[in-house]
Amino acid sequence: MKRRIFGAALIIGALAAGPALAQSGKDFFKGKTMTYIVATSAGGGYDKYGRLVSSYMAKHLGLDKVVVRNMPGAGHIIGANFLYAAKPDGLTIGTFNTGLIYAQLVDREGIQFDLTKMSWIGKAAADTRTLVVGDHTEFQTFDDVRKSDRTIKLAVSGVGSASYTETRLMARAFNLNLEVIPGFSGTEDALAIMREEVDGTFASMSSYKPFVTDGEGRFMVGVGGEAKDGVPQARDVVEDEVGEALVAVIESQATLARLTAAPPGIPEDRLTAVREAYIAALTDPELLAEAEKLGIPIVPLGGDAVEAAVNAALDRPPEIKQVIAKLLEVEIPSETVKINLTDIKKEGRQIFFQNAGEEVKVKISGSRTTVKIDGAEGKRKNLVVGMNCTVTYAKDGDKEASLVDCVK
Repeated sequence: MKRRIFGAALIIGALAAGPALAQSGKDFFKGKTMTYIVATSAGGGYDKYGRLVSSYMAKHLGLDKVVVRNMPGAGHIIGANFLYAAKPDGLTIGTFNTGLIYAQLVDREGIQFDLTKMSWIGKAAADTRTLVVGDHTEFQTFDDVRKSDRTIKLAVSGVGSASYTETRLMARAFNLNLEVIPGFSGTEDALAIMREEVDGTFASMSSYKPFVTDGEGRFMVGVGGEAKDGVPQARDVVEDEVGEALVAVIESQATLARLTAAPPGIPEDRLTAVREAYIAALTDPELLAEAEKLGIPIVPLGGDAVEAAVNAALDRPPEIKQVIAKLLEVEIPSETVKINLTDIKKEGRQIFFQNAGEEVKVKISGSRTTVKIDGAEGKRKNLVVGMNCTVTYAKDGDKEASLVDCVK
């Protein structure tokens, strides 16, 4: 009940904020055409949500029409890059895979966007992730999958997509013997399962509910939400700390299903108008009735809340980033420097030094950063200004250090 009240409060708040400002921005859109980018091919969940939401946004924003443009490729990176670089006039918005949060975490090659700078419009759903296998396979339970002595073939979207990344994370979390086969978009993965070319896939549960209902497959395990219909939750069956952390990362993405974003720098009044139209569309009785017929869940959240959630999802400790990077065969950029400490704040939680003529602030974690003083294990509160130190720290994000090795 608390979750429902919280979600309703967010929606009401979004609708109530700045009516005069929103009306001014809304006037800009009257009679214009909006482009809605879908970073995958036609068919499948992202396209279905995109076309449904965009059609009702035209109604609530006073647009002449909304043109849906599919831009598949590179695990949604092509579509997201295009969206990020689009003219920030409010007339180009779009959706892409939450796997791009993982891609930014590990600084994947080809990324030309920064999710922390996107203009977030909102999200349409919260959708449990699931491992689903074809009815032709021998697997009846997730325990069967874990004990399998053969390689299990799973179809996923492009490298860098949520399904690709999360399949790799699940394989590590549960030590599964998986072969990840990328390159499937739209409904191609379901067709591949039916043709018995692969054993299954890792995807959103809502997308595969009709597939399972029709007897074509079985759900093995869920990530996010609650256990139901005999399908266990991954958090309840994972057995080690790293596995728990990886499952928690996937769960955080399940709450951000079906995002809609826009380029950075949209004028405030127009952004407010688009956000309000988005929430109005997702609470429109006609849309909700249509979504029910399509069998897709609608759990809306406004742009401000989505922005905060995305930023939180990107705030992961270095060791988990390293695990993800290793699984995805990506090297996270870090730097090791020999410096003198110029300032210390918050009892050693932050250190400052000069590097290449610029002041650098680095975060020191009490559990994740190794601190040494004169060759022995030390504590961050015992660091002193002027110490000569070797510091290894991440070059992105909050610049958290993995090592601070100092001498007095």
